[in-house]
Amino acid sequence: MYKILVLNLGATSSKVSIYEDLSVKVDSVIRHSKQEMQAAPLSRDQVVYRKKMVLQWLADNGEAMENFDAVAARGATTPEANQGGTYLVDGKYRELLLQIYIPDEPPLHGNRIITPLALSLTEGLNIPIYVTDPTSVDEMTPKAKLSGLKGHPRRSCFHALNHRIVARKHAAKLGKPYPECRFVVAHMGGGISVGAHENGLVVDAGDTAEGYGPFSPERSGTISTGVMMELCYRQEITKDQFHRLVRGNGGLASHLGTSDLREVEARVDSGDQEAQLVMEAMFYQIIKEIGSYAAVLKFELDSIILTGGLAYSRRLVSRVEQYVGKLAPVAVYPGEFENEALAAGAYRVLSGQEKAIVL
Repeated sequence: MYKILVLNLGATSSKVSIYEDLSVKVDSVIRHSKQEMQAAPLSRDQVVYRKKMVLQWLADNGEAMENFDAVAARGATTPEANQGGTYLVDGKYRELLLQIYIPDEPPLHGNRIITPLALSLTEGLNIPIYVTDPTSVDEMTPKAKLSGLKGHPRRSCFHALNHRIVARKHAAKLGKPYPECRFVVAHMGGGISVGAHENGLVVDAGDTAEGYGPFSPERSGTISTGVMMELCYRQEITKDQFHRLVRGNGGLASHLGTSDLREVEARVDSGDQEAQLVMEAMFYQIIKEIGSYAAVLKFELDSIILTGGLAYSRRLVSRVEQYVGKLAPVAVYPGEFENEALAAGAYRVLSGQEKAIVL
């Protein structure tokens, strides 16, 4: 039996799990208060704070670091890690991950500090660290990558970790190997990413990190170059301000002042016509995106898979079924399965089912 510690850090929370082979033993989400974050403002402070937190959590659950066979960590984006699978954090890959860790600045995201945290936790213990399906996975075909501006190809940056785990789950449910399936997968959360899965590869997906695709609870989605130029030049908005505008303050948040779809649906139920229009517009854009990726697969699909937090919305699922349900059966896996996916990736390597990717 292999014991795996899973680390998945967010900006104000830490998802930590203990797996024994593929079975979860303990799964926790530790919330960090504003005061705790203010007391550890820099990246180096965060590593110290979260290491202490993880060790205390382990002790509370009767565990210690030396008991583990591997650490499975959520990976940050590094363009060189563009192959789907599980990476060993060593050598070049370790160096690349550490390059985006800037000790004397606040962390832009929890995954920026996860590598130094994992290295500190495993120091002197000879425990391997693995990263599975980072957001930099890029399996797009050459024609899918080409944009209309030479030297600026389309970039693949999507929720690869959750895409892959729900695709594997659903393939198993269908009784087929994942590499023999053809899926359109839509991860729908604060950001939305849709991808075409064919023969075990995501042959086309959008650059969700930088706003491609439908608008979402927090992101603006694709906007015209004219609007972008107007914002960036005539109004003299800074790069940081623009980034916050389209990624964090866009979408539902821009139109309705909230990024919580449940609140929006409550407003719709109370007769708010603006909320009704904005909600339906977001659903409409998601459906169009699903349809476009179905076309990539020539409309020959095993299933359309919906996942992420928004997949809990019966309204949204119903709209998708109404519009594209004739293309393929719609399967729903609400929520995220990131920790399970990280543990499963590490387990496949430990058990010899896969070889770890070494950069």
